[in-house]
Amino acid sequence: MKNVLIISKNNSLGAELEKTGFFSSIKTLETFNRKALSGIDILIVYSSAIPYSKYSSYLQEFLKKVRSNYYIASDIDTYSTINKTLSSYGIIVIPPLLSEAQVSQKICSYSIDDFYTGNNTISFFGAGPGAGVSMISKSTAEVLTSITGNEVCFLSLNGEEGSTYFDMEVTGCGISEIKERLINNILSPEELKGSCVKSGSLYILPGEKEISKVRHYHPGHIEKLVDLSSKTFDITIINGGSTVSGMSIGALNSSKLKYMVATQSNKHFRNFSKLQEQIFSKLGISSDDFFLVVNKYMDLPELDTEISLAKKYGMQVASVIPLLDYSLSLEAEKERKTLISCDRLYSSSIKQLAVSLCSALGVETDGTGKNGEKKGSFLKRILGKV
Repeated sequence: MKNVLIISKNNSLGAELEKTGFFSSIKTLETFNRKALSGIDILIVYSSAIPYSKYSSYLQEFLKKVRSNYYIASDIDTYSTINKTLSSYGIIVIPPLLSEAQVSQKICSYSIDDFYTGNNTISFFGAGPGAGVSMISKSTAEVLTSITGNEVCFLSLNGEEGSTYFDMEVTGCGISEIKERLINNILSPEELKGSCVKSGSLYILPGEKEISKVRHYHPGHIEKLVDLSSKTFDITIINGGSTVSGMSIGALNSSKLKYMVATQSNKHFRNFSKLQEQIFSKLGISSDDFFLVVNKYMDLPELDTEISLAKKYGMQVASVIPLLDYSLSLEAEKERKTLISCDRLYSSSIKQLAVSLCSALGVETDGTGKNGEKKGSFLKRILGKV
């Protein structure tokens, strides 16, 4: 058990760390006191309490007396300026825009062996418009319900209602119906479930109906939603779209696993490079935090292979999904369904992706839910329809 010292003007992080039960003592000071460093294993300093100009003068002393050092930036400009320098000393710089609970999880993940967050949340984000995030995320959610038998929640947070591939009525439900209670932090698990469209053990929360209102959702609102969903359902799948908004930032900040959906298009790679440089890096998200899903893949000598794409994006490939006949996509859109029931090869690719997700989350894939009831084989339920 380790001793923690936090230098901050409030004690909210200390309270979050206390909840974990992983630390023997946690002290919070508003100003630096050299005597307080005695016996400390982990030192966490907020830039709002000790600005970087002063922190740098204490740097050697901190490194000498404390094994693990964390510096929490109060704004994006500070983070961008100091991250590379402090990281070279082995100091972990935590970006702004994270809740205290998320900061606590990050510190535990670095400090505690075999730390498990219990967060079964996966977000899909696109390298650019047209990459196929909506289709892949929705398909994966459908397959996960089949191979696990557990309750899966699908959150449409791509800035649209997201009902293209839903063959169901979405009137009177969705995130717009619970917005006020979400923002005021009084949304209950029952209300969340009640605002979803239910299909078997799959719960679908449609996105915002009015595009102009998407800007009113801040990352903190979405983080609350994702946290509640992760506690209410066995698995949460998020369609984060391919544009940056408060919704997508909140989703990425909150997700345990992040998947980047891309194609062999150079346009998508250029767009991703801009996102990485201008947005993700300032949120403390690096390219290797994502797994790569290569969509609409064509095996042509003039195009990048999945291996070369992995090197370009700096990510581990999670799945390669072939390009299908365009008419199938039109059919799926018209009939408001995913491509799972249209193409056997696509279905097989999505199943492989879903199985790898379950492995990463430690979720069983025998098709048995919490009630222990078998739901039949995956091939009969999914591929048998083709």
